[in-house]
Amino acid sequence: MKNSEVVSKMHYADQLLQGVPNSVAYLRHLVNGEHTNPFIAEALRTGFEGVYMELAKLELARYGDQVTWTPDNMEQSLHRVHERLDCDDFVIPAFLFILMRYADNEVLPGEIMQRLEDEIIGFKYWIDEPGMDIHLPCYFTENHQILYHTIEYLAGQLYPDRIFPSNGQTGAWHREHAAAYLHRWLTWRRRFGFSEWLSSTYYAVDLLALVTLKELCDREDFRRQAEQLLNLLLLDMAVHSFKGCFCATNGRMYNGPTMFPLCAATNAAMAYLWGDEPARRHMLDYALHADVVVMAVSGFQAPDAIKAIAHDTASPVEAFQRMSLNVEDAEKLGVDPADFDNIMLFWSLHTFHHRKVIENSRKFCPWWYNMDAAIAANLEKFQLMEKAGAITDSDPNGSALTEVNIYTYRTANYMLSCAQDYRRGRTNFQQHIWQASLGGEAVVFATAPGAGDFTSRPNYFVGNSFMPKATAYKNVLISIHRIPADTTYGLCTHAYFPRHAFDEVVEKNGWIFGRKGEGYVGLKSCRRGGSWRPKNPALFQSIFHSEWEKYFYAAREYEFFVAGHTNIWVCELGEPATHGTFAQFVDSVSQSRTEGDTFHFSYDSPSLGHMETGWNEPFTVNGEVVPVRGYKRYDNPYCQAEYDTMRYDIHAGGEKLTIDFEEISS
Repeated sequence: MKNSEVVSKMHYADQLLQGVPNSVAYLRHLVNGEHTNPFIAEALRTGFEGVYMELAKLELARYGDQVTWTPDNMEQSLHRVHERLDCDDFVIPAFLFILMRYADNEVLPGEIMQRLEDEIIGFKYWIDEPGMDIHLPCYFTENHQILYHTIEYLAGQLYPDRIFPSNGQTGAWHREHAAAYLHRWLTWRRRFGFSEWLSSTYYAVDLLALVTLKELCDREDFRRQAEQLLNLLLLDMAVHSFKGCFCATNGRMYNGPTMFPLCAATNAAMAYLWGDEPARRHMLDYALHADVVVMAVSGFQAPDAIKAIAHDTASPVEAFQRMSLNVEDAEKLGVDPADFDNIMLFWSLHTFHHRKVIENSRKFCPWWYNMDAAIAANLEKFQLMEKAGAITDSDPNGSALTEVNIYTYRTANYMLSCAQDYRRGRTNFQQHIWQASLGGEAVVFATAPGAGDFTSRPNYFVGNSFMPKATAYKNVLISIHRIPADTTYGLCTHAYFPRHAFDEVVEKNGWIFGRKGEGYVGLKSCRRGGSWRPKNPALFQSIFHSEWEKYFYAAREYEFFVAGHTNIWVCELGEPATHGTFAQFVDSVSQSRTEGDTFHFSYDSPSLGHMETGWNEPFTVNGEVVPVRGYKRYDNPYCQAEYDTMRYDIHAGGEKLTIDFEEISS
């Protein structure tokens, strides 16, 4: 065995080979990268989650490692909470871990420990507490809700007799207040899944909150429910990932994980929990991952059945999945939109403006909050239209995350994932409707740009100005775009096809083809006149920040732009087993027939046969209708579970896992 100090400085994967426990090896790897890893250094310099670096050091100190406190890491986190800036709830879990697990530590000065306590006592834990939030932090999205409720409960548990000055109530009161919200949130996710479906950004936040709840909460039912929901999140990640990247369709997306999937936040959790050696050498280095830190300090592990699913990459996997719900269906599901106790379910769906919800939205939203003006305006519009006897859209919000039916098809060489016919024709926010993945940066998708920049929601690549009708079956996807003439942004569509990420790129008969290893992809714009556009430094700056130039100059063209308010994009994927060589794939697909328009369109796939669809027509393959809605909660080789169920039976590689919420609640 090598000298312990030498081992502690090794790369994470090398420490594992030396027999170092997973959690210790990861935390050492993180702390060793504080000043040497450019991505972690950037996160510490410009971000606000530096307290997790100090949490990692506290745990390592318990193992006898020599660690050095970095005051600046704590200061940015403390400042975030003290000023009540958006996402301040992201750092409170670390404060709670430190105070509940490391109160007698010799690393952090007593003055810092007191400031952590003061900030927890002085925090505003919900939007209805007195006072105006001048920085307007977000309370209501799905991931923020579980974080706010978790930290409020734990703060009340830690300080039951203290008075919390934000509303003058005791910690015990806050504990009970949070318990009611926690019960609802946990129940809704068990029943309907996650509205921010398969989000490579926000699943990481959910993991952070649920691991914190599981580890620190004094209520056994909450701890067990948190653990079971963690397992469902990990099931999603294992089924819908490709070569270590969580890169499926998802409900809320950003530039980085969309176009550079290697940096997706959830990749680090997968690498830590079940990754192979290559993943553990590369997937942990793109950021400071709060969820993985709390996993490591808690000793959290994935069930063997989930690990077996993640490692089952050789055979094709076809996965159908349904999550979230439509407001129109809520009453049938026993969730009344008129009941004020359900308001946060509908706000987590971003359906605050829905006609069945908006009266409660008006009741819930404070006059000073930035949502209030739009709620008031939409309510008045409903009232005026109803008084005039006119028809108007009852569901006007473009960011709505209503029922989604997900289809993912994965082989050893590629993955295709699609939100089937999702809210077609409606305005968009951050919903990433479909993607073809061949590994690493080799991803392909097409959108209707929602803005000319890379920071708006939607922006130039993430989201759509208006959502397409995208439908997929096995290795083929057809995406139909119809953009209204009076749109506020361009009448165009475009594809993201990063030429530099592929081993080969060929253009033939209007198709763009790429090969990555033994995976093939072909993409066609059925509207003529497209062209490659020059690369834009602003895109790389939005993703890589201070490191952007290295990636910009290494890149080739990635955007294929097509003018016009309508278009149909066809994507077919292949591999040697189904298409032969890459040259044979190119020849067969490029000679295939595409015919029609957005009203009725057909494609003769060389692998699947005759396919038809249209804006208002069913999706068929060889005359058989392919269902695009009404899916089960899970329908894949590892789990069959009905929508809105209490029980999930999961099996893979001889391993079994049963998630039974009825047993927990009994």
